[in-house]
Amino acid sequence: MDPVNAWGDLPAAIRYPLAFLIPLLATLILTPVASRAAHRYGVMDRPGGHKTHREATPYLGGLAVAAGLLVIAAIASGANGQLLTILVGGVLLAGVGLADDVRGLAALTRLGFEVIAGVALWMAGVRADVLHQVWINLPVTILWVVAVTNAFNIIDNMDGLATAAAVTSSLGIATIAAINGDYLVASFALAVAGASLGFLRYNFPPATIFLGDAGSMLLGFLIAALILKLDLPVGAAAPRALSTILLAAVPLFDLTLVMVARLREGRPVYRGGSDHLSHRLAAAGVPKRTIVCIVGGAQLACSGLALVAYRQPQGVVLALGMGVAIAWVGLLLLLLRMPTPADLSSSAS
Repeated sequence: MDPVNAWGDLPAAIRYPLAFLIPLLATLILTPVASRAAHRYGVMDRPGGHKTHREATPYLGGLAVAAGLLVIAAIASGANGQLLTILVGGVLLAGVGLADDVRGLAALTRLGFEVIAGVALWMAGVRADVLHQVWINLPVTILWVVAVTNAFNIIDNMDGLATAAAVTSSLGIATIAAINGDYLVASFALAVAGASLGFLRYNFPPATIFLGDAGSMLLGFLIAALILKLDLPVGAAAPRALSTILLAAVPLFDLTLVMVARLREGRPVYRGGSDHLSHRLAAAGVPKRTIVCIVGGAQLACSGLALVAYRQPQGVVLALGMGVAIAWVGLLLLLLRMPTPADLSSSAS
């Protein structure tokens, strides 16, 4: 029997819990295995520079996440060339991230692979639809993939942040897909949520293992691609654009924050630093566990707004989008005024 057809024949009350629980349990089991492998082969993230942890911590968490969601993702993509392209692109970028974890890669090399993955999505028909103009879909699709992949990569700067954002973002994707009757996308997204939540058990502060670039690039790409694959309304552009951004809003906000901060100070945007949302909150005395809850809760709220917005009339969505834009800019200006750990160190000396 075709496993994809068998999966589709299952009642939704069975299919969706299985799509979530199988990756959750698999990742819970496989993450300690990945941790032991990282210790054995010396794939460790050591303290220093702008990093906030104080002890060497194993990478390779991304491999556990990938293995955890692989079964459901493979079933979901088996009868769909577009979803298969998403799965292969995710595996490719996980491999690129793993190479960066183990040996280090130039930023341009990583960017090049992200562009290739974006082009592959566009060629498979998983693409942005900007004002129904084919000529602009390719660069916008690539920009979206690069932005979201890197947003999840850079928000992985403190225990639990990237995985918490991935759980709440992918749950929003799964809900919209399920409402639309797209059980394959919903199952794929639930697999991402389940695997991320399973890993969060070990990645929640104080983390015993990190995602590494393999995991953060994998999650970022999968979420970017699944958002593009959602069957959002094909009419007015405003509902589609707002829902798309809201489903990855918190990582994208953190990316915007660090880019603005570094450009304002004349620093390269690709060079790491302690100027993220999490670092500023920590400098203000907010505990790490609370920061994870803030990030996860904020993305959950944004995913809820995306669910509300994606089928509203354009006038309602424009008003909602204006409110989101005002909140975005206001919060950005507020955070830019908050000190970073580097600012506190320099003032103390």
